[in-house]
Amino acid sequence: MSTATQITTAAQSFSSDDLARRTIRRRAVEAAIWGMPLVNFDAMRQAYLRDAGAKYNDVIYWSKPSDWKNQVTTPNASTNYVMFFVNLKEGPVVVEVPPASDASLFGTLIDAWNVPVMDVGDAGEDRGKGAKYLLLPPAYKAQPVAGYIQAPFSTFNAYSLLRVIPKTSNADDLTRAIAYLKKLKIYPLSSTASPRAPRFIDMVDKRFEAIPPYDAGFYTSLARMVAEEPIKERDLAVMGQLRSLGIGKDLKFEPSVRITGILERSISEAHAVMLDGFSKEGEIWWPGRRWRLVATDDILKSKATFLMNDRVMVDERAFVFFGAFGGTHNPPPNLYVKTFEDKDGSPLSGSNTYRLRIPSNVPTTQFWAVVAHDTQTGGFIREAPVVGLDSFNRTLRKNADGAVDLYFAPKAPHGHENNWISTAPGRPFFLLFRNYAPEPSVLAKTSTWVLGDVEQIRAAKGVAR
Repeated sequence: MSTATQITTAAQSFSSDDLARRTIRRRAVEAAIWGMPLVNFDAMRQAYLRDAGAKYNDVIYWSKPSDWKNQVTTPNASTNYVMFFVNLKEGPVVVEVPPASDASLFGTLIDAWNVPVMDVGDAGEDRGKGAKYLLLPPAYKAQPVAGYIQAPFSTFNAYSLLRVIPKTSNADDLTRAIAYLKKLKIYPLSSTASPRAPRFIDMVDKRFEAIPPYDAGFYTSLARMVAEEPIKERDLAVMGQLRSLGIGKDLKFEPSVRITGILERSISEAHAVMLDGFSKEGEIWWPGRRWRLVATDDILKSKATFLMNDRVMVDERAFVFFGAFGGTHNPPPNLYVKTFEDKDGSPLSGSNTYRLRIPSNVPTTQFWAVVAHDTQTGGFIREAPVVGLDSFNRTLRKNADGAVDLYFAPKAPHGHENNWISTAPGRPFFLLFRNYAPEPSVLAKTSTWVLGDVEQIRAAKGVAR
């Protein structure tokens, strides 16, 4: 058979409809992986506008540590979170951070690609002394304005994730911390003479549905973000491929019923790719254990820009923003490790009962915490009465040697109610162990303290152990 005949035969094996369908499917999977940071951002922004009823420059906060109703990716259950969103389309925006007094403030100004631009507060540019930050829109050419710390953005949309830390856990210090938080000011530079005071909206006991939608709506969100944000030169080839999906600067995204069906199958595949990548990404921290770092060294070295000398870390970026958000420009020296498996290598199942032993004398200068997350979403397990526990919890029962046994099950094992974290029957889950401000020996890997693996102690009825 001649080469020409072989080429003709190969071409005839695909109809035009087959080729079009396969092209859309293939490009839709890659578009989701490429655009995951944008959709992660937009999911949170839509929840801010819809669930909180906020407007740009308003501040939402949790006056108590979050419960399951705060559906963002891998939050902790020990922190009073604070968030606000701004839009720079009409010009610069001022963020006034008050000097630390009755509480500490830690956080970052972040762009729509989830890239941290500048840290603020005690570990930020103002070092806890307070400052006026001026968020500048893309390609802003005006002369610098005196009295401000300039924060240039490459996107029009931006947000900030902050943590307000009371001096102690008592009620009076928490009240003072919230009062301190309410000294924040966010307003357009153009309204400096008479700025609108932001509203402060407490989200305790309110639903905040900020997990990206893993259905065809994912592409609606992606199309919205592409339409709103500048196109970077590095992404021009991707933009050419997005046009086959009906996504582009000059395109109105209106997929047909047939295309929507293809998109549904595509996002299902992309979701699986990102979940698998997030679960396997990161080095094993303790040899012979199943705990992995949340982020790789390359990501940390890039300052969460995901830019290397020779490439954009597209896959790694998607894996991270499947399971995280709100990075810092200069990450604090914390240890975050995750596991999706028990000590035998089996996936953690919400139907079973597990035990995790936290050995005594955890090498930390602050505290440790453990949280269970839904594997499919990266968020808290829905309807969970207890999403996590930490070393601040005075009701935790300790063993004679000072170790703490934590239990994970749909219902609290008898006698271990105070040490129980909820799971959901039939739902896979994973764990995050956080050591905040560990002793220097931990990150230097000279500490002899080792966290054990998760042990299954009871299988669900009808399931072999």
